[in-house]
Amino acid sequence: MVLLMHNSTDTDRQHALCKAERLIPRQWTLVMCLCAASLLHADLEELQLTSPDGSVHARVSVDAAGQLTYGVLYRGAEVLARAPLGITVAGCDLGQVIAFKPLRVHRTDDRFPVRGVQQESRLTAQRALCYAQPRSGPSYGVQVVVADTGVAWRFVVPGEGTRRVNGETACWRLPVASRVWFAERRSDWKLKTYAGEWIRAPLRDLHAISPQGPIQTMPLIAELPDGQGYAAVTEAALFHYSGMRLSAETDGTLRGCFTEQAGFDVDGPIQTPWRVLMVAPTLHALVNNDLIAQLAPPPDPELFPSEAWISCGRSVWSWWQGREDYMRPEAEKRMIDHASALNFEFTTLDEGWESWTNAWSVVRELCAYARDRNVRVFVWKHSKQLNLPDHDYAALRGFLDQVKEAGAAGVKIDFMNSESYDTIAFDERVLRESARRQLLVNFHGCQKPSGEARTYPNELTREGVRGLELNRIAEQARRRRGDAETPPYAPGGENQDLPASHNAALPFTRCIAGHADYTPLAFSRPGNTTWTHQLAMAYLMTSPLLVMAEHPQRLLEDPELAPALPFVRELPVCWDETRVLEGSRIGELAAFARRKGDTWFIAMVNGTDGLKLVSLDLQFTGWPDVAVTELADRPDTPTGFAAVARSASAHAPLIVTLRPCGGYVAKLQRKK
Repeated sequence: MVLLMHNSTDTDRQHALCKAERLIPRQWTLVMCLCAASLLHADLEELQLTSPDGSVHARVSVDAAGQLTYGVLYRGAEVLARAPLGITVAGCDLGQVIAFKPLRVHRTDDRFPVRGVQQESRLTAQRALCYAQPRSGPSYGVQVVVADTGVAWRFVVPGEGTRRVNGETACWRLPVASRVWFAERRSDWKLKTYAGEWIRAPLRDLHAISPQGPIQTMPLIAELPDGQGYAAVTEAALFHYSGMRLSAETDGTLRGCFTEQAGFDVDGPIQTPWRVLMVAPTLHALVNNDLIAQLAPPPDPELFPSEAWISCGRSVWSWWQGREDYMRPEAEKRMIDHASALNFEFTTLDEGWESWTNAWSVVRELCAYARDRNVRVFVWKHSKQLNLPDHDYAALRGFLDQVKEAGAAGVKIDFMNSESYDTIAFDERVLRESARRQLLVNFHGCQKPSGEARTYPNELTREGVRGLELNRIAEQARRRRGDAETPPYAPGGENQDLPASHNAALPFTRCIAGHADYTPLAFSRPGNTTWTHQLAMAYLMTSPLLVMAEHPQRLLEDPELAPALPFVRELPVCWDETRVLEGSRIGELAAFARRKGDTWFIAMVNGTDGLKLVSLDLQFTGWPDVAVTELADRPDTPTGFAAVARSASAHAPLIVTLRPCGGYVAKLQRKK
């Protein structure tokens, strides 16, 4: 380490920056405080970082006009063309700099347990901490991470008091020949629920393809040209800030913007979320890309001295079925009985429980009833009654106290319908206050995840997805109109069943951001899909809290569903390993092999209207011979199952025929 001479003004600036970087590893902070040249006299330098395996190369530099810029190469090809970087604080454009200097490049190799796609996450990366002096405004830090799985950067701006973040200069210039997958919703709800249908378009057309305007939510997935692989644009570690959106421009540039067009106020030091580009050579690598979780800070050991109280599992749910006895206490008792019979861990008391006479007394009674049957309870609540910052969120704290006193396992908080600064602050407060009471959390009516579940492991799932509730909503709309038929399909339209293509896209699009409460399993309202397609979605969606749509009484009592019942009873929610199988293609075929312990499960859904013949190579099991228990579609009807038990050799392919919009599920065990 070289200690350079610097004046007291520079020292003060650097110490202020150190203080601002609350979540930076200590060794970085030390280097930044001790190892910077005088910014008043520093040269304009550039940062070049290459990932450990050499596949990703990032460059951050200053152009001739003094603008901070960056670009990224992936596998030797330009995946992000040179674009400006910056943030405007209190009217000062900090991207216009007179000095820029990398302070430290540091290689890290981090491992930590995760819940969902796999057991453990590992990040090997080059990290850099840079120091920038703008033409006006405070000096600040730029952090850059370059991993084999992508690139991320963020700004850390020291300071005290309340300051306005006017916006960011955040651009992603992907190859213009890319095809992109994005979530589209043709209504005013487009940027409220983040529940769009996943559809594909050429990048160059994205600015004009949506009737609701060009703004899209994250993540946005790009299929790169010439077989280069895949990229995804998103953000990570969204705390104490406003969530970013993407606006598509005519040249294919994706530009970051915010709900608060005039900016938002931040108290104290400003630390932006990570601006992330994920890369992957294959869909298998994309699904197993944990960069978002890896960029989130680890749990606070004071808040989470132990995670032993955090449990995952499956939940019954009475809302989706819409029965006449919905949300009556006796009916909810029967739901608990059904959950116990299915070996499910949870039940969810949804909207309507607050209308009960002596509601909290009834909730306490239900929690005790459930506990005796090894079932635990989630309690629903509308966020508008809790997102009240007055008196240090007294309403929220009071509600959580009542939930805890009643003996419930956790809460389902709904209808945030925003990712504004104030909403993000509320979400984090929910997670913190719930953790203090050892309560689990399910967010609904909310934005995509950004790694919160690593920082707050009591968050088991969140919505932010166009899920199966749409099938019920579409049916209700048809009844109101008196229509027997579904109206003509329009991508992202309202009041229509989920198409099979959307389901076949979700595991590669929305789900790479993190867990999704899609509420799978709709045998009574499957839309244009088959029953086996519906069962397969329960195995394809990743969610440590897996809330099932279908009424459990039907699961238990309908003889036509009997072949599926063993797969429902033993469905894992957290996997040891996930493999994307050959032939998978976004929106057309989602084919996964997932392992729990020494058992493998295969799940596939066909997102097209044509037959698909899939050849499954079973050598990944490592077994010479495999016992296969499988459910396939019946050839004559979308309802019912064709159940087969057979032996297969790992050295010979297993041939499966998928019906149009159909599915397939199999359990694989080593043949003894």
